[in-house]
Amino acid sequence: MRILSVICKHYANHPSAIEPMFLEFTRPLQDLGHEIDHFDHSACGRKFGQERCGEMFVARVQSGDYAVVFYQTSGHDHMPKEAIREAGRFATIVAWNSDDDWQWETYSRHAAPYFTFMVTTYRHIYESNRAAFPNLRLSQWGCYDRLADFAHPKDIAFSMVGRVYGQRYHDCRKLHRSASLRVFGAGSRLVTLGVPPFRGCSRIPGLMGPPVFDYADVNDIWNRTRVSYTPLGASANPRLLQVKGRVFQMGMSGTLMLCDDHPEIKQYYIPGKEYVTFSSLEECAEKARYYMSHETERARIASAYRDRTEAEHTWRHRFIRLFEDIGVRTA
Repeated sequence: MRILSVICKHYANHPSAIEPMFLEFTRPLQDLGHEIDHFDHSACGRKFGQERCGEMFVARVQSGDYAVVFYQTSGHDHMPKEAIREAGRFATIVAWNSDDDWQWETYSRHAAPYFTFMVTTYRHIYESNRAAFPNLRLSQWGCYDRLADFAHPKDIAFSMVGRVYGQRYHDCRKLHRSASLRVFGAGSRLVTLGVPPFRGCSRIPGLMGPPVFDYADVNDIWNRTRVSYTPLGASANPRLLQVKGRVFQMGMSGTLMLCDDHPEIKQYYIPGKEYVTFSSLEECAEKARYYMSHETERARIASAYRDRTEAEHTWRHRFIRLFEDIGVRTA
């Protein structure tokens, strides 16, 4: 089956960093035996403008003999929405929404009618809107297992990789002081120094700490980490918990996931057996210290986490289920 992945190739438009979704929406599909082409709507829109980008997209779909087109949404248009509707005359156009915690009301719900199907990873969004939008589907992030290295020596005790901002700074700072949390990514040095983020701090050389753009580098940190701090608070509202991609992405790395006690995660993994929860930062620090000093128990949970991820939560599992859900024959 021929598939077109309409995905931004470079993460945050950084030329040396590959967008994780570019990997996730190409190679696992190739592993399933499909022929994959790529169209970078973000770069095309910036270079040629929205109108021309839409024309190029429609022409690509019309001439490509694609059964399915996966389209990465980002909360704003890279081309006119009518171009997406027009392309739908020639192939099944499936939107994959990354951030419906903040973009559903402002973008996704308005764009949904232009796609053949729209996929959200947020159960509450799906349940609240599926009656009004019959083309809405529920799926979830998956593990890109090509970068996982379960057997890698675990030389980092307790870590988090990701950008530090807002409340996350204060939480990471407390865990740094109480459980020696190591933070990797933009803002990590602020945590180490105890300097709260302030307006203009990112423009001071050396203050923030180096960002971790490359997906292979992110996976390398997970592969090396014994216990991974996994906050699930939404960027728009830290008190709103969500199922973040890393819940599955690091599942085969050999790390132990230590995350907020979010009932949605229990639909995918068994707490206490395949991952560990916390309800407060004090409990998080206590459990991190415990599993850092009880390697046999930590390794047992990390192994169960790996086994469940490998059996149910890779991107191959996600695509097989999604194709069934939208009625696409893949034989």
